[in-house]
This record gives sequence, C-alpha cells and structure tokens, in this order.
Amino acid sequence: MTPRLIARTLKALALALALALASSAHAVLWVSPNGDDAGPGSEEQPLRTIARARDLVRTLNRDMTDDITVFIAGEHRIDQPLQFGPEDSGTNGFSIIYTAAPGEHPVISGGYHVVGWKLADGERNLWSAPAPAGLSNTYSLYVNGNLASRTRGRLLQFFARNAPTSKVAGPDPSAQWKNLGDVVFQAPGAGSIWSETSASAPPFVENAFELLGVPGEWYFDRPAHLIYYTPRVGEEMVTADVVAPSAVALLRCAGTKEHPMTGLVFKGIRFEFTTVPSPLDASPDGSASRPSPGPAVSVALASGIQLLEDEFLHLSTPALRIGPGVEGCTLDGCAFGQISWSAIHVEDAAGVRIAENRFTYVGVEHPEAGVIVVDRSREVTIENNQIDHFPGLALPASNGRPGDPIEAANRVSQPMVGFHGVQPPDAAAPAGAGIPAAYRGLAEARFGSLTIPCPPTRVAAEAEDRLAYVTWIPSCRDGGAPVLYYTVAASTGTVMVVNAEDFQATGYVVFDGLENGRGVTFSVAAANRIGSSRPSPPTCSVTPSRKRKLSSPPAPTLVSVSSSSSGTTVQITPAAPDGGSPVVAYRLTAGRGAGQHRLLEGLDVIHSDPAHPITRTLSGLKLPPGTPVSVAAQNAAGESKPVTVVLRD
Repeated sequence: MTPRLIARTLKALALALALALASSAHAVLWVSPNGDDAGPGSEEQPLRTIARARDLVRTLNRDMTDDITVFIAGEHRIDQPLQFGPEDSGTNGFSIIYTAAPGEHPVISGGYHVVGWKLADGERNLWSAPAPAGLSNTYSLYVNGNLASRTRGRLLQFFARNAPTSKVAGPDPSAQWKNLGDVVFQAPGAGSIWSETSASAPPFVENAFELLGVPGEWYFDRPAHLIYYTPRVGEEMVTADVVAPSAVALLRCAGTKEHPMTGLVFKGIRFEFTTVPSPLDASPDGSASRPSPGPAVSVALASGIQLLEDEFLHLSTPALRIGPGVEGCTLDGCAFGQISWSAIHVEDAAGVRIAENRFTYVGVEHPEAGVIVVDRSREVTIENNQIDHFPGLALPASNGRPGDPIEAANRVSQPMVGFHGVQPPDAAAPAGAGIPAAYRGLAEARFGSLTIPCPPTRVAAEAEDRLAYVTWIPSCRDGGAPVLYYTVAASTGTVMVVNAEDFQATGYVVFDGLENGRGVTFSVAAANRIGSSRPSPPTCSVTPSRKRKLSSPPAPTLVSVSSSSSGTTVQITPAAPDGGSPVVAYRLTAGRGAGQHRLLEGLDVIHSDPAHPITRTLSGLKLPPGTPVSVAAQNAAGESKPVTVVLRD
C-alpha cells in the first residue's frame, strides 16, 4: 500500500469514526477556508467548504436526537449559490444550525478582490488593475464598501469613424466606440418629466471607455481584462479594498410541496457581493422600471427557518426573498446595507416575523423597489426595526391582505427622497420603537467609507419667462454624511447654491435671470462635509420665453380628506393638463372664512400625475368631522379654482 493510499485510508477511517460519534451525541462540524474537505470536520481538522459540510449533515440528520451545529470561519468565495433542499432539513423537531465559529465573522462572498492598481493616466487621475482570473463580466464595483458607478453621460457628441467630433442625430452603428458591444445607449425612461420628455432628447450613454476620468466612475475593458477607475476624495487605490462581484446569488433554500424544508438556522453569517446577470442593463438612476433580478438569498417551500444576526451587504441584487410557500420564518438582529434593490420581499408566505433589524442604504439604484415588500401574505409582523437612507417606500401600507396590519413599532427616518409618499418621522413612532438595546450596535454600524455623495439623478428643467424651474432626485448615496447643499449650474456660466433642506421642502428651484430665446441646459452637484459630487449629466436644452397661451392650471380631478389619530390625510389627483406651466404646489384651506392654510410642495407634487396622486398626512392639522377642505393647484400663471370636500368621520 502506497503512502498516499495509506493517508487516504486513515482520513476515511477518521471521518467514519467522527460521524459515528456524532450520531450518538450533539453533532458538530467545523468549516474553514484553510481546511480540507477530505478531513473529518473537527475543530482541529476542519472542512474547507460549506457545501461539503452540508453533504455530511445529510448523513446525520435522518433521525436527530439533538441539534446539529456547523461552525464556520473565514471568507468563502463562490460563483454559484449554495443549494439547500428537503434533504437538508432538521428532523424530530430539531434544527441544523450554520453559525459563526467562536470569535469569527464568516462571509459568503460572490466577489473577487481587485488588486495591483497602477496610475494609468495622471492627468485624469485614472487608475487601472488587472481583472481577477475567473472574472469574465460584472455590472458592479465596490471601493471601500461604496458602490462605484459605471461611466455615464448624455450623448451630445459621437465618435464617428472618420470624424471623431461630428454630431449626429442618434447612436451611429459605425461610431468608433471602444468595445462597442458593451456600450449601452439609453433614452430617458419612465418617470421622466419636463425637459426629459422631449422626443428629440439625446439619449444617455453608459459603460463607455471614452467617458472615463470622472471621480467615482469605472469601466471594465473585457478584451484587455483591465478594470479602470477614477478615485473619489479620500480613496487611495494602492490600499483601497476593491471588490468586483461575479455571483448573481449566494444561497438558495427550497423544499417541495410534498417535502417542505424545515428546521434550518443561519446565524452570524455575512452574505456579501452580488451582481445582476449580464443581459440585464438596469437603469442606474431608477428612471426605467425593469424586472428585478433574483435575490442574493431565498427561502421557499419551507417552515421553521431562522435568519439570526446575519448581514446582507453590498448587493447589486435584491437581498432576500421569503416565499412562496413559507410557513414560519424569523428574521431577527440582522443588518441590511448598501443594497441596490429591495431588502426583503415576502411573497405568498405566512407567519413571518421581521424584527430588531437595521436597514440602511437600501434601494439606492432602484427607488421604485422599496425596502420591505409584502405580497399576498398573512400574519406578517414587522416591528422594532430601524430604517434609514432609502429613496422610496420603507414599509408597505398593508401586507397584502385586509385586516392584517403591520406592527407600528418601527423607527423610520425621513427618506432623502419621498415622492412615492411621505413617511412618518421619528416623532410619530411610539415610545420604545426601533432596535432594542440588545442590538443597538446595529444602529451605529457603517458599511462603507466616508466619501463625497453621488450626484442627483433625473435632473429636468422647464422654461418660463426669463427663468426656468429645475428639479432632480437626490441620491440617497450621500457618502455617509448628510448632503448640505446643491450647486445648480447653467450652460450660460451662471450657478446658484441651494440648501438641501430648502430643496427637500419644495422639490424644485427657480433659476432666474435667463435670456429669453436662448437655449440653456442645467446640471446639479451635491455636496456634503467631505466635498462635492461630480455634476449630473446635463438636462436637455430648454429655451425661456414669454408663453402666449399660458394660463392657470385646471382644478384637481379628485380630492379626498380623512382624519385619524396621526392627523389629517389628504389625497389629490392632478388634472392631466397643466395650463402650459407645471403645477409646483397646492394650497389647502380648512374651515370656513379665513380658515387654516397649508401650502403643499415637494417632490411628490412635482412627480404627481393622474396615475400617481399625492397622499399627505398633515400631523399638526386636527379637524373635526364636517369641516370643509378646499384644494387649489398653482403654477407660474396663478391658481386654479378650488375643489372643496367635507372631512369624513
């Protein structure tokens, strides 16, 4: 018998002995990247992969008399998701627990670390590094935990084959773009307003080598197998932690209708770094509503599943889907941070408890996604969570089924963008709301380095007489520090500075002092205490003029008002025409005579239309039933006739 065969035989005997001992006691396996999948899985001789531990558990869980624990250490990089099925369930009411080894913080990662950065162009501060072996494509790049942006700009100029500076009406198939097959041409998408709805609007271009040189933007030159990046303020590429995700999913747990999964626990594990599938060119500013990719982690056709003190970080896909067919799932003490889409989607499930978790920087690339989405589910409890830095909806208005309310003990900080609906401020939360003391550390955790903010998106302008209205969607990617002000720059060379709180209140600015008959474009940059973002791509050109057919707007088509313990809620459905100038505010008058007046402004007003009414809860306005309430629309020409309704009981 050869020495190698003797060694393999001894390993097999050791493994058989370990399994025999484990079957009569509390079974424990250990996993470490430095281990050996041919070993026994002991603390001294751990396994190398979680997949191997799962396979060994299948030999131990047929008639369990105690829990089975798998202790995990280190970082486990994967390209394909770990798969768990009915055969991986606990039996006899016991659980199989995949948890952090003592003193460890294990990571299941779908990303490659990018190293070897060198200065490629000193004039543009452009750096490059060889793409890791095995990385064929990626949509995402994270630098020190912050999501970088693919190169992007408005396509005002094309690089033709024989005339690099010639202008053409649209993307030219013969244009001399480097790696033309990777360049993405995008017209303004759904949700565009004002100047951006013009049929002649030049499209945007994304993921083009020619646009490199803007801080925070990157490009993957796939034929050359090089990654390019221009660092933001404070980023030193020689020491930066740069990760390029390759996996589109990390964990799949799915039973069958006949044999649901049960008794599975994941505790203290970080699920990190995913990217969208390469055929999906998702709009980075959420301007186009596209089907979301699959989640990083999913649980389906299962019961008794627990996700405890886990982390879901730096994911360019949705983080977690619970359902369909889930009966009983607990999510407790977890952290969700730097998520491009939604954090949790509960679908066709029952008995789900989402409590004592932190959600921060969620939906950062897709504001329409929401933080927590509940669909066709029942007995869903969402309580004592903290939710901050999100661009759209935080919590569902209901969980999809009448008479089954969501618990209210959450702490929801005001969103940076709220045109989908105004969220309750912290003051509206009941005493004791938010993360309890046991998990208070989650509230202080940071999941990216401090840097400059990202520029606003969906910048649009509307020309009036010697002025223009300008609006934008603030990015919730504020660099880890609140945005203090915005700088609006016109192509005429003039600029104006707008306080962030003032813009949040109105949803637009008035840029005056313009010349009638002269076209002008606008770009906007955001600034925090670290510095200013790059300017946004410019708007389409608008031309100020004295509008001959300008008139005050028509009255709203529908107004409804109701009262509750939190205040007076008003819903306003705008009319389709606007009188030739956009509606920028509504005046609300409550009571007879002089009454009480409120001016309703903000992004929800600017982005409303007949299909997207405005819903506001005025917490300081308490009115008795039978009070008349009038609402009138306002534009540059004046005010509409009011619509009057009577406050319902």
